[in-house]
Amino acid sequence: MRIGIRTRPGREAADARSGEQHAAFGVLIEPGPLTAAVAGAMAATATEVTRLIVRTVLGADHPVTLAEDLAVLDNISGGRVVALVDTGTLDPAAAQEELSLLLAALTPRPVQHRGIRWQVPAGLEGHEAPERIEVTPKPVQLEIPTWVTGEVAPQLGAHTDLPVLAEDPAACDRRRRVQPAIAQLSGDREADRELVSRWSDAGATHLLVGAEDLDTALPEISRYLIPEVAMPLFPRVVAEAMTPRGWPGPARYVDPPAGA
Repeated sequence: MRIGIRTRPGREAADARSGEQHAAFGVLIEPGPLTAAVAGAMAATATEVTRLIVRTVLGADHPVTLAEDLAVLDNISGGRVVALVDTGTLDPAAAQEELSLLLAALTPRPVQHRGIRWQVPAGLEGHEAPERIEVTPKPVQLEIPTWVTGEVAPQLGAHTDLPVLAEDPAACDRRRRVQPAIAQLSGDREADRELVSRWSDAGATHLLVGAEDLDTALPEISRYLIPEVAMPLFPRVVAEAMTPRGWPGPARYVDPPAGA
């Protein structure tokens, strides 16, 4: 199981940079003072390899607009975006339509859609429009990894085979190649070790963790929690050993040896 972190609103770039330095596989970017796309762009420029899991909420913005935001962010980050699609307050039918249109808009092919909520192209009277439209720029990734969350996410997961973000170990599906999950750390080392082990045993493959004091938690995550589940045979005695002192460098002589 791989461990990532939940960034704090307004501190996404700094948290993403720290998360990357502490071996987090990815960082969760959520809407806050800034939109998730803008905050994600700031986090992208502060990191090099960490995945950016961007919560994309359905129901307000046009799905094609959301797809454009994700595509631009995928280009800024060099292909590191994961879309966490949140169904919000939509019912299953509306969520299915918006998700289908979002995914279609992220493909390399032109899009045409006629649905209950949306029509693409819009077909406004008095305006000439092509039969299909394309989102530009295209995402760097051939297919942006997509997870789903929200009240009707289980229904979407069943219809689309997309991974559903688990909030309880009992909700993990071991049959899935990817099973993301989310949890909150307590700050107690042994309790948190037990927590991440419980998620790993349940079948989670990617766990996003939050902490009340993320700055204090990150060293604990990298030194104790990631080895606990990413390297289960890694001996705890190594993680708990004192950090070796720095190498003193080449020998220094008080008095040079004779003939030196």
